[in-house]
Amino acid sequence: MRHSALFLGIVSLSACIAESQQTRPAAPAAAPTPAPGPDRSQQTLREIDQQRRWTAEALAGRPVADELEAVRDGDPEAIADTRKRFRRLLTAVERTTWIREVVPEVLRASAEQDRLVDAFDAAARDRTDALAAADAAAHALAGSRGRGAISLEELKHGLMTARFARTSEQRLAANLGRAARGSAGPDPLQRLTTVPMPPRPPFVQATARYLAAHPGEDRAMDSWPPQLSEERTQIRAAVADLQLPPAASGSDAGVAAAPPAAGAGGQDAEPIIPGIDTIPPEATAEGNGAAAPGAAPPLQVSGDLKNMLAKRGPPQSIAQRPDGLTAFRYSETRPCGTTRCQVSVDYLFDSQGRLMRSEVVKP
Repeated sequence: MRHSALFLGIVSLSACIAESQQTRPAAPAAAPTPAPGPDRSQQTLREIDQQRRWTAEALAGRPVADELEAVRDGDPEAIADTRKRFRRLLTAVERTTWIREVVPEVLRASAEQDRLVDAFDAAARDRTDALAAADAAAHALAGSRGRGAISLEELKHGLMTARFARTSEQRLAANLGRAARGSAGPDPLQRLTTVPMPPRPPFVQATARYLAAHPGEDRAMDSWPPQLSEERTQIRAAVADLQLPPAASGSDAGVAAAPPAAGAGGQDAEPIIPGIDTIPPEATAEGNGAAAPGAAPPLQVSGDLKNMLAKRGPPQSIAQRPDGLTAFRYSETRPCGTTRCQVSVDYLFDSQGRLMRSEVVKP
């Protein structure tokens, strides 16, 4: 009897153990080790290389001086071609701005820091060149004799692109400054430097010239976004300068009219360059004021050039460029990273005294 009771107890205990094992939840399986993700900096570098190739193509196709002159004369083929190149140059500005924004995001964790820094610096140079070329194209299109060479909407797109680039560079300077102050040791971001943007926003003069020829369209600027408020004010001021009535002639005032300045062609009796006292001797053939053989046509001091000389006085130097433009160099203080630095800026004018673009002189 005792053996039967012992046997029944063992059987009952085994059943209880088996039941408890069946009702106990199984231990969770170990999570699989995630596969390593792709190197983001490598993907970014590939995309940067592609964007740089497209930007180089746009810069290689920038319109030259002869093409811009054909645009001003109203050549339909030159207008259509330059208009396409203008759009490609604006896209190049957007591409280079993207490069300068994305490099700081991946630089610290990248094994290709030298390539990223080189791409960052090259994007600044390419953006400056693209802005200058697009501004020159817009100025030629806006002053073209052909109808519908460019629209106000296209000029607005150029202004927005330039504004976004300027805002991006300012934001970049602030971010890099904070990174430098908050880093205890060497930080790869300290290798990145910001660049000054043009003092006068590109496309302002081109838009003013367009509106001077299409006075009914100026009201469209009232609906522009707030980001362009500064440019809108500058454009209206430039339009007012372009529409200033000419000074009364001597004959209208009852006084014998003076003969026009030499080389001025009798147009508004404006002085011309060469011939003004501010031109340096080395800019002439013999240093005696005579123009060098084969030199570009004399530069008339009128319009944009006249306004700049009146506001800023004589430049540091005057130089003739191979493309027929004349460079007036001034010294300016501009943002340079987290500080401000002194730089030299060339303002380029055509033979009629129109400002075509400005360029920061590389040290």
